[in-house]
Amino acid sequence: MIWAGTYEAKGGAGLQPLTDLGGAPQLRDGVREIANASFAAWSPDGAVAYFVDEQEEGQVGAWRRTDDGWSPLGSLGSGGAAPCYLSISPDGTRMAVANYGDGSLGLIALDPGTGALLRPLGHFRPAGTGKDPERQEGPHAHCAIFAEEGRAIYHVDLGLDRVFRHDLDENGLTETQVAFQAPAGYGPRHLAFHPDGEHALLVCELAARLLLLRREGTLLRCVQDVPTAPEPVSGENLGGHLAIDEEGIVRVTNRGHDSLVSFALEGGRLAMREWCRTGGSSPRHFIVDAGTAFIAHEEGECVTRVDMASGRVTARLPVPGAAFLFASPTGERRGAA
Repeated sequence: MIWAGTYEAKGGAGLQPLTDLGGAPQLRDGVREIANASFAAWSPDGAVAYFVDEQEEGQVGAWRRTDDGWSPLGSLGSGGAAPCYLSISPDGTRMAVANYGDGSLGLIALDPGTGALLRPLGHFRPAGTGKDPERQEGPHAHCAIFAEEGRAIYHVDLGLDRVFRHDLDENGLTETQVAFQAPAGYGPRHLAFHPDGEHALLVCELAARLLLLRREGTLLRCVQDVPTAPEPVSGENLGGHLAIDEEGIVRVTNRGHDSLVSFALEGGRLAMREWCRTGGSSPRHFIVDAGTAFIAHEEGECVTRVDMASGRVTARLPVPGAAFLFASPTGERRGAA
């Protein structure tokens, strides 16, 4: 099962299910209360889903899946403006939220039994500006992920060209350090750790670059810097979503070149494997399942289905306000990214 999260201001109708994924996909009526869901994550047991509500007064919500659809477990302030990313700790007791609008990181306590949102646990907002006067006029948190079995959080700031690392204890955030400083103006967007345990990947939106980072204690060091696009691009191109599958295949979208590119780590270096056109404008998010990619296009207002082997677009479904794609837990839908 796949759902599309949509932006209300762009004509979206909440969280909408996509059906008949292998045939002619259809967009069904969804849950309008799950609005502006530009990112989401499952609880470790796959019973509860957490969604951002990306608006000025940021909210996050918890919903339990039922036979009839979705049952609300409550909502809570995200700790900042325009939340665009969240993740759940491995033990299911904490949520990290990246608030793009004001550049803050929020930490929220979760009920380990029910999955409900309990209370704010911590908040961090750095100061400063970046090279780009329009996109980097201040901090803009764009990603927050747990690491080291939930004992640390790495959060990516597009506005400051930095990756921060935060230590955690039972009371919340403790020490903070700059784990990585990207080149000025790169505008890092998403960070993901490679399954080899030694590397991380960082997609940089403004520069449209993919950085291979080596983990050195609590710090990250760049060992390779490659373009996200597979060929020279005339005009603007922005790095989009980043995902790494269990086999270590790294995939990233280009918004401008409108492509999905796959890389593999070979001998400690990134090597491009394959790429395809996404069939729409500004691919913001994607999931890949069993050789098929489903891609949400923010500007193109559609979701496409692409056969990864041939690169052929096999279906195109209009989805106003398309922002994010959310798949059933991996135990229920094998291979979902």
